Amino acid sequence: MIPDFPKKGILFQDITSITDNKLLFKEVVDEISKYVKKNKFTKIAAVEARGFIFGSAVSYKTEIPFVPIRKKGKLPGKVLKQKYKLEYGTDEIQIHRNSINEKDKVLVIDDLIATGGTAFASANLINKCKVRSIEFFFIIDLKNIGGSQKLGEKYKLSSILEAEG
Repeated sequence: MIPDFPKKGILFQDITSITDNKLLFKEVVDEISKYVKKNKFTKIAAVEARGFIFGSAVSYKTEIPFVPIRKKGKLPGKVLKQKYKLEYGTDEIQIHRNSINEKDKVLVIDDLIATGGTAFASANLINKCKVRSIEFFFIIDLKNIGGSQKLGEKYKLSSILEAEG
């Protein structure tokens, strides 16, 4: 945990303590990969940028296609778009138009869930593809912030650890 980052009053949960430790990183990737295989997902999606660290490793290990969820203007070609609110304005995420289809069972991986804004935006974006199902897997659940409780009302989600935010 990093106090007062990126601004005063925020207790930042830093996942580099996981990625800096090759054994711990492998354990996390292995755990998520077991979950993926057990639940027969057909696509792994991950949110830019820290979600890419775990999502791409799980995609490689499980040999399941990886779908990057990127910020506006980062993907070439035809994209699907989803705007969402931030506490200080709006943002937009995108995926390639043909990266997911109605037969897919998608697992969205991200480093953590706080308010759930990005997770809900990701779900809304992926739902534009009329997928079979969407689930979420987070490394850290900041339970006291409340996002996982709200997201859990509509989607199945898993996490490796709970922390205070």
